[in-house]
Amino acid sequence: MSEDKAKNQAEKNNYQEKAPELSPELLDRIKHPAPIDNTILNQSPEELKGNPAVSPEMLDDR
Repeated sequence: MSEDKAKNQAEKNNYQEKAPELSPELLDRIKHPAPIDNTILNQSPEELKGNPAVSPEMLDDR
């Protein structure tokens, strides 16, 4: 194995060691995200108009 490959492999291994610890609250939000309906309902009208996942009929309901 060349010296460059050894350095790259060592950097990859060290990356996992340098990863920051996430708070339990953040981990919980990652594992259990909010329902998409709640997320969309909490968006502002400007965000809704720019959201491709929202149909025009949904905009009229608000």
